[in-house]
Amino acid sequence: MLKLLLGFLTLVVVTGILLATVGLEPQDRRPGTRLDGELVALPSTWSFTDATQEVHLETYPWYGIPFSVTTVLATDGANLYLPSIYNAPGAFPGTKFWNKVVVDNPQVRLRVAGKLYELEIHNITDPTEFDRAFMVLAGKYPFWQSALEDRDKRPYMALLKLIPRQAS
Repeated sequence: MLKLLLGFLTLVVVTGILLATVGLEPQDRRPGTRLDGELVALPSTWSFTDATQEVHLETYPWYGIPFSVTTVLATDGANLYLPSIYNAPGAFPGTKFWNKVVVDNPQVRLRVAGKLYELEIHNITDPTEFDRAFMVLAGKYPFWQSALEDRDKRPYMALLKLIPRQAS
């Protein structure tokens, strides 16, 4: 019995180490682990992201294995915004695992076109900034255009802002 337990624990540890170091790419709705890519300095403008429809976001849960998701984002040039969409009304962080992770640790990595950017992510709570962020997203993603004037057509969502990491 002890050999079986030690074998199982070894398997769990090895699997955890592999997932943390090798990574599993997120795809569509399936989450992943560590993101591969070239770590680069933050750009002076984010306008190059206008040509990219989907990006990946890597978060850092307490247990040490990165957790990554596929999402969309939009920029007004200086600010980066991304949504977290819910099935029903609810307050951030809601039921989404990655939202709960970034509440505890806002440090993230964003991957755009194979490049990794180290950032922090924060929930937008100011209604004016929320509306501005939604307008930027609706400007990039036409399926939200009708929701610009009719708030009832907006999906249930939290909007988040990506900012440079604060020195620790």
